[in-house]
Amino acid sequence: MKEERRRTARVLVEHLVSYVVLDERGGTDEMGMARTLDLSEGGIVLEMTHSLDRGSHLEMKMVSGDHILEARGLVVYSKYLPDYLPDNRWRVGVSFTEITEGDLATIAQEVEERRMQETRGDA
Repeated sequence: MKEERRRTARVLVEHLVSYVVLDERGGTDEMGMARTLDLSEGGIVLEMTHSLDRGSHLEMKMVSGDHILEARGLVVYSKYLPDYLPDNRWRVGVSFTEITEGDLATIAQEVEERRMQETRGDA
């Protein structure tokens, strides 16, 4: 059986995310849009049209309810999703490295609300 490495609850969500891939000096290397597949207090999984290199640093903005959340993160994996043929789709896991306490609290609230919906069967 595969060992679970996550330390925080993860829920399925769909939000649009704008992101910037940062170069070694903190400048912009690439900009784009992605869609979330799931979210936790520790990170986010994005669906993208291309992969990102493991270890890439991102700045991200995402709308959650009435809030615009901002975070920095580190790409921990990119996995090709072959079920989306002929469109290229990638699943990109990002671990948060910088996020404000307020934005983290907003994510925690959304995760808890989604978990309650899933438990009740509302999801």
